[in-house]
Formats: sequence, C-alpha cells, structure tokens
Amino acid sequence: MEIKVAEHCGFCYGVKRAVALAQKAATDRVQGATLGPLIHNPQLIAELASEGIACKDSLEQFAPGETVIFRSHGEGPETYAQAEKQGLTILDATCPNVRLAQQKAAQAAADGYFPVIVGEKNHPEVKSILKWAGKNAICVECIKDISYVPRQERYGVIIQTTFELQKFNDILQALQEQRPGEYRVERTICLATAQRQQAAVKLAAESDAVIVIGGRNSANTRHLFELVQKHCRQAYHIETASELSSDMLRGCNKIGITAGASTPDRLIKEAILVMENMDFESMLNESMEVEVYPGKVVNGTVIQLDKDGVYVSFGYRHDGLIPYSEWSQTESAEELQNSIKVGDEVEAKVVPGSTKSDFVRLSKIKAERDAAWKNVAELPEGEKRPATVKVLRIIKNKAKNIVGLGVAVEGVEGFMPASHVELRRVEDFTGYIGKELEAEIIEVDLEKKRIVVSRRDLLRAEADAKRKAYKEAKEARIAAAKEARAAAEEAAYNSVEEGKVYTGKVVKVAEFGLFVEIGEGLVGLVHNTELSWDRSVKAADVAKEGDEVTVLVKSIDRENKRVALSIKATLEDPWKVEASQFHIGDILDVEVVRLLAFGAIVKLSDKVEGLVHISEIANRHIGTPQEVLEVNQQVNVKVLDINEKNERISLSIKELEQEKEAKELKRYEKDEDQSGFQLGDFIGDKLNKYR
Repeated sequence: MEIKVAEHCGFCYGVKRAVALAQKAATDRVQGATLGPLIHNPQLIAELASEGIACKDSLEQFAPGETVIFRSHGEGPETYAQAEKQGLTILDATCPNVRLAQQKAAQAAADGYFPVIVGEKNHPEVKSILKWAGKNAICVECIKDISYVPRQERYGVIIQTTFELQKFNDILQALQEQRPGEYRVERTICLATAQRQQAAVKLAAESDAVIVIGGRNSANTRHLFELVQKHCRQAYHIETASELSSDMLRGCNKIGITAGASTPDRLIKEAILVMENMDFESMLNESMEVEVYPGKVVNGTVIQLDKDGVYVSFGYRHDGLIPYSEWSQTESAEELQNSIKVGDEVEAKVVPGSTKSDFVRLSKIKAERDAAWKNVAELPEGEKRPATVKVLRIIKNKAKNIVGLGVAVEGVEGFMPASHVELRRVEDFTGYIGKELEAEIIEVDLEKKRIVVSRRDLLRAEADAKRKAYKEAKEARIAAAKEARAAAEEAAYNSVEEGKVYTGKVVKVAEFGLFVEIGEGLVGLVHNTELSWDRSVKAADVAKEGDEVTVLVKSIDRENKRVALSIKATLEDPWKVEASQFHIGDILDVEVVRLLAFGAIVKLSDKVEGLVHISEIANRHIGTPQEVLEVNQQVNVKVLDINEKNERISLSIKELEQEKEAKELKRYEKDEDQSGFQLGDFIGDKLNKYR
C-alpha cells in the first residue's frame, strides 16, 4: 500500500502565526484566553486550554487587566473598542489574509460600493468582514441568495479567504448577470487555500482512497472534503487517527492524505503511522480471526505481571500490555500487583502505537470509559440538562495553571472550566475536591468522549431569583410607603388654602425653580418667575435643599396634584417702593442706558427704569434713537405716565423741549408788548408816503 501526502496541506501561515502567539502567551504565563476558538481544530484548542490559554465565549467573561487573544478569523471594530473599554490587553492573532479582506470590505464601502461578501454566513471570518463592511453589507453563500441583494449601481465583492474558488466563480457570474452594474471584485481567497484545493484535486485523481484530516467545524477542511468527493469514490473526513479503520483502506493500493489549514502536522503524522501499522498488521494477520486497530475493544486473559504492567492474551499474534496507569487511576502499581491474578478476564481498548517489544498497547481505563460513555445521552444543539457532579481533581496545564476541575458526571469524567465553577474568580479550588455540586451539562461530544459541565447559568439564575425576590420586597415596601404618602398628601391638600402663606422645606433645586414641601407629602413649585422681584435671580441663588422658605399658595390643582407657590408674593415689590417717589409731570435728570429700535431706556433709580418712546425723543421725525441719543448720555425727561400694574413709566424729552420753546415764545411776545412798537405801524408809515 502506497501512502501519499498532498503537496500542500496542514497549517497555513496565518494559522501558524496564531498558534505561535497563543503558545508564547502560554509559555509566558499570560493571564488570558482566546475569544472564541483560536482556530477550527478541537485538539489544538484542548491543548492550549491544558497549557493555560482557555477559550471564552464573550468579552464579559474577561476580568480587567486580562489578555484577550483575537482568533485567526478576526473580529469586528466594535469588539476592539469594547476590549479597550474593559481595560483588556489585546493580542491580535487575526490572519493577515483575513485582515486584508476586512480592509478591502471597509474600503469598498467607503468608496461608495455596495459590499457583497461571498462566503459561509455563519463562519466567524465572514461575520468579522461584514462588521468592517458596514451595516448595509450582505453575505451571499449560494446563488439563490442573490435574490436578497438590493439593486445598486456599484458592487464591491469580497470573498471569504477559505471559500471554494470554483463555487465563488459560479456565484460571481450569476451575481453579475442578475445584478448588472459596476463591479469591484477583490479575490481575497488566500494562496494557501487555493494551493490546498488544487493539490487535493490532483491527489484525489491519483488515489484509490483519500483521507481528509481536520476539524469538522473547519470550513476549509469541509471544502477540501467536498472537492475530494467529486474526484475520488472513497473519501473520508476524520479529525484524528483514532477514527481510522482497516475497512476504509481495504482493497486500496494508493492512499492519499490531505489536511485543512488548521490541522497540526502531528495529526497528519499520527494518521500516517496508524495506516502504516494497519498495513503491516494486515499483511501478517490476513488469515487470523482477530482484527486489531486503534480504538477496538478486546476481551483477554491476564497471562503475566511485571514492573511495566499487565500482559494480556486476546487471540492475536501479539499479546497486549496494559500499563498499571491504564488499569486504574486510584490504585498504585504495588496494590494492583497484589490484587490482579493470572487468568483474570479483562476488557481493554487498543490504543495507538506499540511497545518496544511489539506488544499491543491496551487500556482498561479507556475501555471502561467507552462502556460508561454508551450510557451518556446526546445533547441536542443549543440545549443543556441538569446534573449532580462530584469534584474529582484539579486540572492544571503544563505551566501549572489551573484550567478547571475533573468531575464525575453520568458515570464518566467530565470537565468543568475554572470560569464556570463560580460567578466570581476562584483562587483556591482545593476546598471543592470531593464536593457534590449542582450543575448543567452544556456540551456532549460522544465521538470525542468529551462532556463539559457548568454552574454559571445555575448560579446566575439563583442570583437573579434572589435579586427578583429582593426587588419584589423592595417594590412592596415602596408601594406601601407611596400609599401612606398618598394618604398624607391627600390630607395635606385638604388643609392647604389658596392665598395663604406657609413655611416649607426645599426638597429639590431645579433649573426652572424650587420644589417646596409645605405639608407631609405635599410638594409645590416655586417657578423662577416667582422667586424674586428681580427677574435675573435663579433658584440656586435663593435656597438649597433643606432650607426653609416662606411661600404663598397661588393656586391648587387638586385633580392633577399640582400646587403653584410664590416667594415673590411674600415680599414687598421693590419697584413699587422706588417708583412711588416719582409722579406724573416730574422733570428728571437721567442717564441713557440702552438704545432700542422703538426708543431709549433710561435709569431712574437702582430698581426703576423708564422708556422714552422714539416719538417722544425729538420735535422732528427721526428714524432711530441713535440719531439723537447715545448710551451714558445725561438727559432731562418729563414723566408722562406711571403704570404700576405693568411696572412701566413713560417719559418724554420732546415735551420738555416744546415747553421750553413755548416759554421762550411767550417771553418774546411779552417783550414786544412792552416796547409799544409793532411791525404794522412801521410798515404803515412807509406806505403813507405812497398815498
């Protein structure tokens, strides 16, 4: 059997970069985690978690000062802003090709092109590109999605970096036919993706069977598998070598191996090794009844014990070896040597690899786990189920950092992440060992023998219930207090009368006035206009909260529970006091303080001003007061009218001038009478000469 690996497969540059950043963070013992899976490979994600770099679902799970590692698929601009707002340190592992696609999308939108992202709608990379492209961007996953694209004059097309090239070309052609216009096409499929797709097609055409290795949640791996299926009748998608079986390779001479861009090299090497072993064993055991492969559960008999473990015969050419560590996790080697007897029957699981003496490696623990796992039910997507768990041990990574707890749940060992034990951060988990806790199963992967439990939502629900009970009790107390206050308020309203003066306490100072309590539960408003006779006075100038003030009740609206109060009404009007010294006909020497379009304002005293209307400024017609008067000029005026109700005093300059002219005319006429000489007499004498 010939095994051939595709020319291009496994980690791409972007994935290598992201993994290197995360591993360095683990080595440096950085306190942080990835936001979502760093790459689409469950095995590597689990390794990082064991090394102290766990995976968190949202920024809310991060404490201030922690490091958040942005995954290779990228994040939207609002995620960067939120992380900075929370005081988190950002370690950006975004693939450079994804970053380029984000930039292209943002630029297309900025240049007036309608952004169309071709890719998988639910893929995190596509989601991040959409966020950079703006709120109007749309994702097209297949040709039928084109119907949702609005008609525009210009389109900017960006492709998911891991999308199948041929599928993209088909979508682009259909898009241009159905939505004619100007197109800016950014072919952002990364070179590594294109190379892997081309190499996979070539390999598939040359092979009897092709094994595609990679996470089932990896888009580029799925696309590789879809391509291989089109060109090879036997194609298999696996995550790890444990999924391989001889049935997959039976009758095949040429076996091809390819892997997605997020598949570590070691998984590829393990698969090759297992297939080579399969090939070797099949040649030796074609005629034997027992077929052996990693993952197979066998029944055997104990034939020997030594320092390395328990040797088992199970009908195969080679005997099996169960190390003591794979027989029991609770008993020591010495204890097991005393309890295990030759001839004992045992069920064990074949594990990858072999011993130096070619004994088949077996595990009793893994077989027991497999048996226990048969009783574990699947968990529908998006659902969870309650469970009582017992804490078995504390799980640490290679850096000795605690990543979670091993717990007994439904007959198997599950994992409870450290961040899911309590709502608060726990520094010491030793007190949890042996405790039974109420939790929820949030993830079950029967294939990977993985079960994850959490207490977080239960604790949140418990906390919410306590808050709700407290809130309801508080609301009940408030309602009772309101009811009592309403009764007191009603009594206060019945005791207060309009026109009477009361002493009250200021309970609030607002921009528009003072709120004053004049009876228990009865609060009225002193509007700014009722604070003082001086209209420039504001509420803050008059009183502060807690001060006592004297007010007059102006009006009571019992239906709407409104009371209008006045401080001004309790005070003597300073205008009337000062204005009382002036009388109609008074002649005053005053100063011009303001010139208006309709007249001049003059100062009579500190509190009183008067108006000289434009018609009362001069004997002649003038267009503006500025033609005659200027500010700060001293003038004589006559009081024409005093309107106490409207606090207005009308003045005249013209009338004084007219009176002055009348006096001068009268004096002139008097002087003429005293002389005894009249102009007519003079003229008459002159005329007599001509008679």
